[in-house]
Amino acid sequence: MPTQTAVSTPHAEQSHAAVASELTIGLIVLSTDTLTELELRRMLPDDNVNFSATRIKNQEPGTIETLRAHVHEIAKAGNLYDPPGAVNVFAYACTSGSVIISQEKLESELHRSLPRSHLTSPMTGALRAFRRLGVKRVSMLSPYGDDVVSLMTQCLNEWDVAVLSSASFHSKTDEEIIAISPQSILDAACSIDQNESEAIFIPCTALRTSSIIQMVEARLGKPVVTAHQAMLWDALRIAGYEKPIAGYGRLLTL
Repeated sequence: MPTQTAVSTPHAEQSHAAVASELTIGLIVLSTDTLTELELRRMLPDDNVNFSATRIKNQEPGTIETLRAHVHEIAKAGNLYDPPGAVNVFAYACTSGSVIISQEKLESELHRSLPRSHLTSPMTGALRAFRRLGVKRVSMLSPYGDDVVSLMTQCLNEWDVAVLSSASFHSKTDEEIIAISPQSILDAACSIDQNESEAIFIPCTALRTSSIIQMVEARLGKPVVTAHQAMLWDALRIAGYEKPIAGYGRLLTL
């Protein structure tokens, strides 16, 4: 066996992103989602924020029952992060799942493994975003089936947000949704706008929206709230990160 040579204490490079990060967002991402980390990093290139992701199994094509089953994976996902307290805030990255599973239930499941930890999701972020923006009426573009759209509309109504117009790509899998071009999303979002709508809402973390948020806002003159953007905004604010982020919609500047 070769002789082991002791090395001197290594120099700690405090400027390295993994050392100097101000906060860590623990992403709980679906097994079928290959987009979320990329979209979040596009919107927030700041090395002082660390995205640390784990995955939970997602069955496709998705149904209300398979989405509801995600709740049983939340505590397991949280338990993968050591040491306790290493993550400032968790983000369950599924809009439809976060409509079907309440915020209260998601948090209670996470607290089984990580008591007192914080969690957000795309729908929770969007509802808080509408309140922050003072929005009461939206036009909504999604990739969902009618059953999920109905539940999402009901959830918005319960927060005193009315859906004035709605359209869907009616996609069945995340792979199909991710394949929808940003240009198609931009064109569809602009086509469903109503004069009375105060914002455009584009749910689903499988839609590639980061590159078109600013363009839709410029064209329509009203805020755009998307799944990744709202989840990121809420996670950052929960963790105490207050720096405005330009180029990805009005919300991230608030």
